[in-house]
Amino acid sequence: MSVSANLAQTLINAGLPHQPAIFEPGREVTYGQLDDLVGRVGGALWSLGVRAGERVAVLMPDGVEAAASILGAIRIGAVAVPISELGRANDLRAMLRDSGPVVAIVHASLEPVLDEIRREVPSLLEVVAVGGARGSERDFGQLLADAERAAGADSLPDDVALILYSAGADDREPRGVVHTHRSPLAAYEAYARGVLAIRREDRVFSAAKLATAYGLGAGLVFPMAAGASAVLMPGQPRSKDVLALVKKYEPTIMFATPSLYSQLLTDARSAVPLAGLRACVSGAEMLPAVLAARIAQRLGAEVLPGFGLTEAFHFVIATAAGKVRPGSAGVPVPGVEARVVDDEGRPVGPLDIGTLEIRSPSTGVGYWNRPDETRATFRGEWLHTADRFMVDDDGQYFHCGRNDGRFKVGGKWVSPHEVEEALLRHEAVWECAVIGVDDENGLTKPLAFVVPNVGHAPGSELERALIDWIKQELAPYKYPRWIDFVDALPKGSGGKVLRFKLAPLKRRRKSTIPPSENV
Repeated sequence: MSVSANLAQTLINAGLPHQPAIFEPGREVTYGQLDDLVGRVGGALWSLGVRAGERVAVLMPDGVEAAASILGAIRIGAVAVPISELGRANDLRAMLRDSGPVVAIVHASLEPVLDEIRREVPSLLEVVAVGGARGSERDFGQLLADAERAAGADSLPDDVALILYSAGADDREPRGVVHTHRSPLAAYEAYARGVLAIRREDRVFSAAKLATAYGLGAGLVFPMAAGASAVLMPGQPRSKDVLALVKKYEPTIMFATPSLYSQLLTDARSAVPLAGLRACVSGAEMLPAVLAARIAQRLGAEVLPGFGLTEAFHFVIATAAGKVRPGSAGVPVPGVEARVVDDEGRPVGPLDIGTLEIRSPSTGVGYWNRPDETRATFRGEWLHTADRFMVDDDGQYFHCGRNDGRFKVGGKWVSPHEVEEALLRHEAVWECAVIGVDDENGLTKPLAFVVPNVGHAPGSELERALIDWIKQELAPYKYPRWIDFVDALPKGSGGKVLRFKLAPLKRRRKSTIPPSENV
Protein backbone atom coordinates (compact mmCIF):
# COMPACT_ATOMS: atom_id res chain seq x y z
CA MET A 1 0.00 0.00 0.00
CA SER A 2 1.09 3.57 -0.58
CA VAL A 3 2.64 5.40 2.36
CA SER A 4 3.81 8.47 0.46
CA ALA A 5 1.65 10.88 2.52
CA ASN A 6 2.76 9.56 5.91
CA LEU A 7 4.97 12.21 7.51
CA ALA A 8 7.19 9.75 9.39
CA GLN A 9 7.85 7.60 6.36
CA THR A 10 8.51 10.62 4.16
CA LEU A 11 11.14 11.91 6.57
CA ILE A 12 12.92 8.58 7.03
CA ASN A 13 12.90 7.79 3.30
CA ALA A 14 14.58 11.13 2.53
CA GLY A 15 17.91 9.99 4.03
CA LEU A 16 20.44 7.42 2.90
CA PRO A 17 20.40 4.30 5.12
CA HIS A 18 24.08 4.59 6.06
CA GLN A 19 24.02 8.35 6.69
CA PRO A 20 23.77 9.74 10.25
CA ALA A 21 20.20 10.86 10.97
CA ILE A 22 20.60 11.96 14.60
CA PHE A 23 23.54 12.86 16.80
CA GLU A 24 23.11 13.20 20.54
CA PRO A 25 25.89 13.39 23.14
CA GLY A 26 27.74 10.07 22.99
CA ARG A 27 25.49 8.52 20.35
CA GLU A 28 24.95 8.40 16.59
CA VAL A 29 22.03 6.79 14.75
CA THR A 30 21.86 6.30 10.98
CA TYR A 31 18.72 6.61 8.89
CA GLY A 32 18.63 2.82 8.55
CA GLN A 33 18.89 2.32 12.31
CA LEU A 34 16.27 5.00 12.94
CA ASP A 35 13.93 3.36 10.45
CA ASP A 36 14.17 0.11 12.37
CA LEU A 37 13.70 1.84 15.74
CA VAL A 38 10.70 3.85 14.54
CA GLY A 39 9.18 0.67 13.11
CA ARG A 40 9.57 -1.10 16.45
CA VAL A 41 8.08 1.82 18.38
CA GLY A 42 5.12 1.72 16.02
CA GLY A 43 4.82 -2.03 16.49
CA ALA A 44 4.98 -1.66 20.28
CA LEU A 45 2.25 0.98 20.26
CA TRP A 46 0.12 -1.20 18.01
CA SER A 47 0.56 -4.13 20.43
CA LEU A 48 -0.75 -1.88 23.22
CA GLY A 49 -3.91 -1.25 21.21
CA VAL A 50 -3.11 2.17 19.75
CA ARG A 51 -4.96 2.73 16.50
CA ALA A 52 -5.19 5.44 13.85
CA GLY A 53 -6.34 8.81 15.18
CA GLU A 54 -5.64 8.00 18.83
CA ARG A 55 -3.21 10.20 20.71
CA VAL A 56 0.22 9.23 22.04
CA ALA A 57 1.87 11.68 24.44
CA VAL A 58 5.68 11.91 24.41
CA LEU A 59 7.34 13.41 27.48
CA MET A 60 11.10 13.08 27.58
CA PRO A 61 14.33 14.98 26.94
CA ASP A 62 15.31 15.52 23.32
CA GLY A 63 17.19 12.60 21.86
CA VAL A 64 16.86 9.49 19.73
CA GLU A 65 14.10 7.93 21.85
CA ALA A 66 12.02 11.13 21.80
CA ALA A 67 12.36 11.45 18.02
CA ALA A 68 11.60 7.76 17.45
CA SER A 69 8.55 7.91 19.72
CA ILE A 70 7.09 10.91 17.87
CA LEU A 71 7.76 9.32 14.48
CA GLY A 72 6.65 5.87 15.64
CA ALA A 73 3.22 7.14 16.63
CA ILE A 74 2.83 9.02 13.35
CA ARG A 75 4.01 5.99 11.38
CA ILE A 76 1.01 3.86 12.44
CA GLY A 77 -1.47 6.67 11.82
CA ALA A 78 -1.76 7.75 15.45
CA VAL A 79 -1.41 11.37 16.59
CA ALA A 80 1.83 12.34 18.34
CA VAL A 81 1.53 14.84 21.19
CA PRO A 82 5.01 16.08 22.19
CA ILE A 83 4.94 17.69 25.65
CA SER A 84 7.90 19.40 27.30
CA GLU A 85 9.36 17.37 30.14
CA LEU A 86 10.46 20.69 31.66
CA GLY A 87 6.87 21.75 32.36
CA ARG A 88 5.31 21.98 35.81
CA ALA A 89 2.78 19.36 36.97
CA ASN A 90 -0.10 21.75 36.31
CA ASP A 91 1.04 22.26 32.71
CA LEU A 92 1.41 18.53 32.10
CA ARG A 93 -1.98 17.83 33.64
CA ALA A 94 -3.71 20.41 31.45
CA MET A 95 -2.15 19.13 28.23
CA LEU A 96 -2.75 15.46 29.01
CA ARG A 97 -6.37 16.02 30.00
CA ASP A 98 -6.99 18.13 26.92
CA SER A 99 -5.38 15.82 24.35
CA GLY A 100 -6.70 12.59 25.87
CA PRO A 101 -3.81 10.22 25.03
CA VAL A 102 -4.29 6.46 25.37
CA VAL A 103 -0.54 5.92 25.84
CA ALA A 104 2.18 8.16 27.25
CA ILE A 105 5.85 7.47 26.56
CA VAL A 106 7.80 9.15 29.35
CA HIS A 107 11.28 9.34 30.77
CA ALA A 108 11.59 7.43 34.03
CA SER A 109 12.45 10.61 35.91
CA LEU A 110 8.92 11.91 35.23
CA GLU A 111 7.07 8.92 36.67
CA PRO A 112 6.55 10.53 40.11
CA VAL A 113 4.91 13.52 38.41
CA LEU A 114 2.68 11.26 36.34
CA ASP A 115 1.71 9.33 39.46
CA GLU A 116 0.19 12.56 40.81
CA ILE A 117 -1.89 13.33 37.74
CA ARG A 118 -2.58 9.94 36.13
CA ARG A 119 -5.91 9.50 37.90
CA GLU A 120 -7.04 12.81 36.39
CA VAL A 121 -6.44 11.59 32.83
CA PRO A 122 -9.07 8.87 32.33
CA SER A 123 -8.09 8.23 28.71
CA LEU A 124 -4.55 7.16 29.69
CA LEU A 125 -4.44 3.36 29.61
CA GLU A 126 -0.70 2.70 29.45
CA VAL A 127 2.48 4.48 30.55
CA VAL A 128 5.70 3.38 28.84
CA ALA A 129 8.84 4.31 30.75
CA VAL A 130 12.17 5.03 29.06
CA GLY A 131 15.11 4.34 31.35
CA GLY A 132 13.51 1.87 33.76
CA ALA A 133 9.91 0.94 34.56
CA ARG A 134 8.29 0.35 37.90
CA GLY A 135 4.91 -0.83 39.10
CA SER A 136 2.31 -0.82 36.33
CA GLU A 137 4.48 1.00 33.78
CA ARG A 138 5.69 -0.77 30.67
CA ASP A 139 9.42 -0.85 29.99
CA PHE A 140 10.29 0.87 26.70
CA GLY A 141 13.30 -1.33 25.96
CA GLN A 142 11.46 -4.58 26.63
CA LEU A 143 8.47 -3.53 24.56
CA LEU A 144 10.69 -2.76 21.60
CA ALA A 145 12.58 -6.04 21.97
CA ASP A 146 9.30 -7.96 21.81
CA ALA A 147 7.64 -5.84 19.12
CA GLU A 148 7.35 -6.61 15.45
CA ARG A 149 8.32 -3.84 13.09
CA ALA A 150 5.21 -1.93 12.03
CA ALA A 151 4.55 -1.01 8.45
CA GLY A 152 3.69 2.59 7.71
CA ALA A 153 0.03 3.57 7.70
CA ASP A 154 -1.51 4.64 4.42
CA SER A 155 -2.09 8.16 5.71
CA LEU A 156 -3.77 10.86 3.66
CA PRO A 157 -2.18 14.33 3.47
CA ASP A 158 -4.99 15.86 5.54
CA ASP A 159 -5.05 13.19 8.25
CA VAL A 160 -4.01 14.50 11.67
CA ALA A 161 -0.39 13.73 12.60
CA LEU A 162 0.46 16.10 15.47
CA ILE A 163 -1.00 18.16 18.28
CA LEU A 164 1.43 20.90 19.34
CA TYR A 165 0.61 22.99 22.38
CA SER A 166 0.67 26.76 22.45
CA ALA A 167 -0.18 28.96 25.40
CA GLY A 168 -3.77 30.17 25.51
CA ALA A 169 -4.82 33.80 25.73
CA ASP A 170 -4.54 33.80 29.53
CA ASP A 171 -1.59 31.37 29.59
CA ARG A 172 -3.48 29.04 31.92
CA GLU A 173 -5.25 26.94 29.31
CA PRO A 174 -2.78 25.72 26.69
CA ARG A 175 -4.27 25.18 23.26
CA GLY A 176 -3.44 22.19 21.13
CA VAL A 177 -2.81 23.15 17.50
CA VAL A 178 -3.77 20.33 15.14
CA HIS A 179 -1.37 19.66 12.27
CA THR A 180 -1.74 17.20 9.44
CA HIS A 181 0.86 15.11 7.62
CA ARG A 182 0.96 17.88 5.03
CA SER A 183 1.69 21.06 7.03
CA PRO A 184 5.19 20.30 8.45
CA LEU A 185 6.43 19.38 4.98
CA ALA A 186 4.92 22.58 3.57
CA ALA A 187 6.86 24.53 6.20
CA TYR A 188 10.02 22.71 5.14
CA GLU A 189 9.49 23.64 1.49
CA ALA A 190 8.75 27.27 2.34
CA TYR A 191 11.51 28.05 4.81
CA ALA A 192 14.13 25.32 5.20
CA ARG A 193 14.40 24.72 1.47
CA GLY A 194 13.10 28.02 0.13
CA VAL A 195 15.15 30.35 2.38
CA LEU A 196 17.93 28.34 4.08
CA ALA A 197 18.57 26.07 1.08
CA ILE A 198 19.18 23.19 3.48
CA ARG A 199 20.94 20.22 1.87
CA ARG A 200 21.95 16.66 2.64
CA GLU A 201 25.46 17.66 3.73
CA ASP A 202 24.18 19.88 6.53
CA ARG A 203 24.26 19.13 10.24
CA VAL A 204 21.47 21.02 11.98
CA PHE A 205 21.51 21.83 15.69
CA SER A 206 18.40 23.19 17.36
CA ALA A 207 18.50 24.46 20.92
CA ALA A 208 14.70 24.74 20.78
CA LYS A 209 12.90 21.63 22.02
CA LEU A 210 11.01 19.01 20.02
CA ALA A 211 7.89 19.73 22.08
CA THR A 212 7.61 23.13 20.35
CA ALA A 213 6.77 23.87 16.75
CA TYR A 214 10.01 25.85 16.38
CA GLY A 215 12.08 23.00 17.79
CA LEU A 216 10.27 20.14 16.06
CA GLY A 217 10.69 21.83 12.71
CA ALA A 218 14.29 22.91 13.23
CA GLY A 219 15.45 19.83 15.14
CA LEU A 220 13.74 17.00 13.29
CA VAL A 221 11.46 17.77 10.33
CA PHE A 222 13.76 20.15 8.44
CA PRO A 223 17.01 18.18 8.62
CA MET A 224 15.33 14.83 7.95
CA ALA A 225 13.22 16.12 5.06
CA ALA A 226 16.49 17.19 3.43
CA GLY A 227 18.22 13.89 4.23
CA ALA A 228 20.59 15.84 6.49
CA SER A 229 21.65 15.13 10.09
CA ALA A 230 20.07 16.49 13.27
CA VAL A 231 22.05 17.26 16.42
CA LEU A 232 19.90 17.01 19.55
CA MET A 233 20.64 18.11 23.11
CA PRO A 234 18.72 16.73 26.09
CA GLY A 235 17.73 19.02 28.92
CA GLN A 236 17.70 22.80 29.16
CA PRO A 237 20.28 24.30 26.77
CA ARG A 238 22.97 26.15 28.70
CA SER A 239 25.44 28.30 26.86
CA LYS A 240 28.59 26.44 27.91
CA ASP A 241 27.05 23.11 26.90
CA VAL A 242 25.93 24.57 23.57
CA LEU A 243 29.43 25.87 22.82
CA ALA A 244 30.90 22.47 23.65
CA LEU A 245 28.37 20.75 21.40
CA VAL A 246 29.09 23.12 18.51
CA LYS A 247 32.79 22.45 18.87
CA LYS A 248 32.34 18.66 18.98
CA TYR A 249 29.71 18.06 16.28
CA GLU A 250 30.49 21.05 14.01
CA PRO A 251 26.93 21.79 12.88
CA THR A 252 26.49 23.92 9.78
CA ILE A 253 23.12 25.39 10.80
CA MET A 254 22.03 26.42 14.28
CA PHE A 255 18.57 27.37 15.54
CA ALA A 256 18.26 29.18 18.89
CA THR A 257 16.45 31.99 20.67
CA PRO A 258 17.82 35.52 21.14
CA SER A 259 18.04 34.77 24.87
CA LEU A 260 20.41 31.87 24.24
CA TYR A 261 22.53 33.90 21.85
CA SER A 262 22.76 36.51 24.60
CA GLN A 263 24.05 33.86 27.01
CA LEU A 264 26.62 32.76 24.45
CA LEU A 265 27.97 36.31 24.40
CA THR A 266 28.68 35.99 28.12
CA ASP A 267 30.27 32.55 28.09
CA ALA A 268 32.11 32.45 24.76
CA ARG A 269 35.87 32.16 25.31
CA SER A 270 36.98 32.50 21.70
CA ALA A 271 36.22 35.59 19.67
CA VAL A 272 34.24 33.88 16.90
CA PRO A 273 32.96 30.46 18.15
CA LEU A 274 30.06 30.40 15.65
CA ALA A 275 32.00 31.61 12.61
CA GLY A 276 32.11 28.10 11.14
CA LEU A 277 28.34 27.81 10.81
CA ARG A 278 26.86 28.77 7.47
CA ALA A 279 23.59 29.89 9.08
CA CYS A 280 22.62 30.96 12.61
CA VAL A 281 18.86 31.34 12.93
CA SER A 282 16.97 33.20 15.63
CA GLY A 283 13.32 32.53 16.44
CA ALA A 284 10.64 32.16 19.13
CA GLU A 285 11.11 35.80 20.19
CA MET A 286 12.10 38.92 18.29
CA LEU A 287 15.81 39.64 17.81
CA PRO A 288 16.82 43.12 19.03
CA ALA A 289 19.08 44.98 16.61
CA VAL A 290 21.59 45.79 19.38
CA LEU A 291 21.94 42.10 20.22
CA ALA A 292 22.35 41.10 16.58
CA ALA A 293 25.23 43.57 16.23
CA ARG A 294 26.98 42.19 19.31
CA ILE A 295 26.57 38.60 18.09
CA ALA A 296 28.13 39.47 14.74
CA GLN A 297 31.07 41.17 16.44
CA ARG A 298 31.76 38.71 19.26
CA LEU A 299 30.52 35.36 17.91
CA GLY A 300 31.34 35.87 14.23
CA ALA A 301 27.84 35.09 13.00
CA GLU A 302 25.19 36.94 11.06
CA VAL A 303 21.99 35.92 12.81
CA LEU A 304 18.97 35.39 10.57
CA PRO A 305 15.76 36.39 12.36
CA GLY A 306 12.33 35.03 11.60
CA PHE A 307 8.77 35.10 12.87
CA GLY A 308 6.62 32.03 13.19
CA LEU A 309 3.78 30.63 15.23
CA THR A 310 2.58 27.22 16.29
CA GLU A 311 -0.57 27.65 14.20
CA ALA A 312 1.59 27.77 11.05
CA PHE A 313 4.14 25.20 12.34
CA HIS A 314 7.18 27.40 11.74
CA PHE A 315 8.44 30.63 10.18
CA VAL A 316 6.10 32.51 7.88
CA ILE A 317 8.26 35.65 7.79
CA ALA A 318 12.04 35.31 7.67
CA THR A 319 15.34 36.77 6.53
CA ALA A 320 17.81 35.20 4.12
CA ALA A 321 21.58 35.42 4.48
CA GLY A 322 22.97 38.79 3.50
CA LYS A 323 19.55 40.48 3.66
CA VAL A 324 19.24 41.25 7.37
CA ARG A 325 17.65 44.61 8.19
CA PRO A 326 18.04 45.81 11.81
CA GLY A 327 14.82 45.28 13.74
CA SER A 328 13.02 43.55 10.87
CA ALA A 329 11.68 39.99 11.01
CA GLY A 330 12.11 39.79 7.24
CA VAL A 331 9.61 39.16 4.46
CA PRO A 332 7.03 36.41 3.84
CA VAL A 333 8.71 33.11 2.96
CA PRO A 334 8.04 31.51 -0.44
CA GLY A 335 4.47 30.29 -0.77
CA VAL A 336 3.16 32.39 2.15
CA GLU A 337 0.92 35.42 1.69
CA ALA A 338 0.76 38.01 4.45
CA ARG A 339 -1.25 41.14 5.06
CA VAL A 340 -1.63 43.63 7.91
CA VAL A 341 -5.21 44.68 8.67
CA ASP A 342 -7.05 47.09 10.97
CA ASP A 343 -9.76 46.15 13.49
CA GLU A 344 -12.34 45.93 10.70
CA GLY A 345 -10.17 43.61 8.62
CA ARG A 346 -9.15 46.24 6.07
CA PRO A 347 -5.51 46.34 4.87
CA VAL A 348 -3.51 49.18 6.37
CA GLY A 349 -1.01 51.29 4.50
CA PRO A 350 2.81 51.19 4.65
CA LEU A 351 4.22 52.27 8.01
CA ASP A 352 0.82 51.80 9.71
CA ILE A 353 0.47 49.24 12.49
CA GLY A 354 -2.18 46.51 12.33
CA THR A 355 -2.79 42.82 12.95
CA LEU A 356 -0.99 40.20 10.88
CA GLU A 357 -2.96 37.69 8.83
CA ILE A 358 -1.33 34.95 6.78
CA ARG A 359 -2.32 32.41 4.16
CA SER A 360 0.03 29.44 4.12
CA PRO A 361 -0.02 25.73 3.20
CA SER A 362 1.73 25.06 6.51
CA THR A 363 -1.20 26.29 8.60
CA GLY A 364 -2.82 23.79 10.95
CA VAL A 365 -6.50 22.90 10.82
CA GLY A 366 -7.55 24.38 14.18
CA TYR A 367 -7.36 24.00 17.93
CA TRP A 368 -8.06 20.64 19.54
CA ASN A 369 -11.52 20.64 21.16
CA ARG A 370 -11.85 24.44 20.84
CA PRO A 371 -14.33 25.22 18.07
CA ASP A 372 -14.97 28.83 19.11
CA GLU A 373 -11.28 29.72 19.21
CA THR A 374 -10.74 27.86 15.96
CA ARG A 375 -13.38 29.95 14.19
CA ALA A 376 -11.91 33.17 15.61
CA THR A 377 -8.37 32.40 14.42
CA PHE A 378 -8.67 30.10 11.40
CA ARG A 379 -10.80 32.25 9.12
CA GLY A 380 -11.17 30.29 5.92
CA GLU A 381 -7.87 30.41 4.05
CA TRP A 382 -6.51 33.16 6.32
CA LEU A 383 -5.00 32.75 9.76
CA HIS A 384 -5.78 35.74 11.98
CA THR A 385 -2.93 36.18 14.46
CA ALA A 386 -2.75 38.24 17.64
CA ASP A 387 0.51 39.85 16.51
CA ARG A 388 0.83 43.47 15.47
CA PHE A 389 3.12 44.37 12.57
CA MET A 390 4.21 47.32 10.50
CA VAL A 391 5.41 46.97 6.91
CA ASP A 392 7.81 49.58 5.55
CA ASP A 393 8.05 50.86 1.99
CA ASP A 394 10.50 48.07 1.11
CA GLY A 395 8.13 45.33 2.24
CA GLN A 396 10.04 44.53 5.43
CA TYR A 397 7.89 43.31 8.34
CA PHE A 398 8.48 44.75 11.82
CA HIS A 399 6.90 43.15 14.88
CA CYS A 400 5.10 45.68 17.12
CA GLY A 401 3.83 43.55 19.99
CA ARG A 402 0.69 41.58 20.77
CA ASN A 403 -2.99 42.44 20.86
CA ASP A 404 -3.47 40.43 24.06
CA GLY A 405 -0.65 42.03 26.09
CA ARG A 406 1.47 38.88 26.27
CA PHE A 407 5.21 38.94 25.59
CA LYS A 408 7.89 36.34 25.13
CA VAL A 409 10.73 35.55 27.52
CA GLY A 410 13.34 33.11 26.25
CA GLY A 411 10.97 32.12 23.46
CA LYS A 412 8.08 31.30 25.81
CA TRP A 413 4.89 33.27 26.29
CA VAL A 414 4.29 35.15 29.52
CA SER A 415 0.81 36.37 30.45
CA PRO A 416 0.94 39.47 32.69
CA HIS A 417 -2.35 38.43 34.28
CA GLU A 418 -1.01 35.05 35.39
CA VAL A 419 2.05 36.60 37.07
CA GLU A 420 -0.14 39.25 38.70
CA GLU A 421 -2.51 36.66 40.12
CA ALA A 422 0.42 34.72 41.57
CA LEU A 423 1.87 37.87 43.16
CA LEU A 424 -1.51 38.75 44.67
CA ARG A 425 -1.56 35.41 46.48
CA HIS A 426 1.39 36.65 48.56
CA GLU A 427 0.34 38.40 51.75
CA ALA A 428 2.75 41.31 51.15
CA VAL A 429 1.10 42.38 47.88
CA TRP A 430 -1.88 44.73 47.86
CA GLU A 431 -1.92 45.50 44.13
CA CYS A 432 0.40 44.84 41.21
CA ALA A 433 0.84 45.16 37.45
CA VAL A 434 3.30 43.33 35.18
CA ILE A 435 4.71 44.52 31.87
CA GLY A 436 7.59 43.53 29.60
CA VAL A 437 10.79 45.61 29.75
CA ASP A 438 13.95 45.42 27.66
CA ASP A 439 17.23 44.56 29.33
CA GLU A 440 20.61 45.89 28.17
CA ASN A 441 20.59 43.52 25.17
CA GLY A 442 17.08 44.54 24.12
CA LEU A 443 15.55 41.24 25.34
CA THR A 444 12.16 41.43 27.00
CA LYS A 445 11.84 40.36 30.64
CA PRO A 446 8.99 40.80 33.19
CA LEU A 447 8.88 43.90 35.41
CA ALA A 448 6.36 44.03 38.27
CA PHE A 449 5.00 47.20 39.83
CA VAL A 450 3.89 46.32 43.37
CA VAL A 451 1.89 48.25 45.96
CA PRO A 452 2.94 46.66 49.29
CA ASN A 453 0.29 45.57 51.74
CA VAL A 454 0.00 47.20 55.18
CA GLY A 455 2.77 46.06 57.46
CA HIS A 456 5.23 45.16 54.68
CA ALA A 457 8.12 47.53 53.94
CA PRO A 458 9.39 47.86 50.37
CA GLY A 459 13.01 47.04 49.76
CA SER A 460 15.48 44.44 48.54
CA GLU A 461 14.43 41.87 51.15
CA LEU A 462 10.78 41.97 50.05
CA GLU A 463 11.82 41.98 46.39
CA ARG A 464 13.81 38.78 46.87
CA ALA A 465 10.94 37.18 48.79
CA LEU A 466 8.46 37.95 46.02
CA ILE A 467 10.77 36.66 43.29
CA ASP A 468 11.32 33.43 45.23
CA TRP A 469 7.56 33.15 45.70
CA ILE A 470 6.87 33.41 41.96
CA LYS A 471 9.50 30.80 41.19
CA GLN A 472 7.60 28.38 43.41
CA GLU A 473 4.21 29.28 41.94
CA LEU A 474 5.00 29.45 38.21
CA ALA A 475 7.47 28.19 35.65
CA PRO A 476 10.87 29.80 36.30
CA TYR A 477 11.02 31.96 33.17
CA LYS A 478 7.89 33.87 34.25
CA TYR A 479 9.30 35.45 37.39
CA PRO A 480 9.83 39.26 37.44
CA ARG A 481 13.47 40.20 36.87
CA TRP A 482 12.79 43.53 38.60
CA ILE A 483 10.20 44.71 41.10
CA ASP A 484 9.39 48.40 41.46
CA PHE A 485 7.50 49.32 44.64
CA VAL A 486 4.98 52.13 44.10
CA ASP A 487 2.39 53.89 46.23
CA ALA A 488 -0.43 53.34 43.71
CA LEU A 489 -1.14 52.08 40.20
CA PRO A 490 -2.62 54.34 37.50
CA LYS A 491 -6.30 53.45 36.98
CA GLY A 492 -9.21 54.57 34.87
CA SER A 493 -12.64 55.58 36.14
CA GLY A 494 -13.78 51.96 36.14
CA GLY A 495 -10.85 50.86 38.29
CA LYS A 496 -8.91 49.15 35.48
CA VAL A 497 -5.15 49.52 35.56
CA LEU A 498 -3.96 51.76 32.72
CA ARG A 499 -0.91 49.88 31.50
CA PHE A 500 -0.08 52.52 28.92
CA LYS A 501 0.66 54.93 31.75
CA LEU A 502 3.33 52.53 32.97
CA ALA A 503 5.04 52.76 29.56
CA PRO A 504 7.23 55.77 30.49
CA LEU A 505 8.86 53.54 33.11
CA LYS A 506 9.79 50.90 30.51
CA ARG A 507 13.36 52.11 30.27
CA ARG A 508 16.02 49.63 29.31
CA ARG A 509 17.41 47.99 32.44
CA LYS A 510 20.60 46.18 33.21
CA SER A 511 20.04 42.57 34.09
CA THR A 512 21.14 41.54 37.57
CA ILE A 513 20.22 37.90 37.01
CA PRO A 514 22.92 35.28 36.35
CA PRO A 515 22.86 34.07 32.70
CA SER A 516 21.85 30.57 33.82
CA GLU A 517 18.60 31.98 35.26
CA ASN A 518 17.97 34.61 32.64
CA VAL A 519 15.99 32.39 30.22
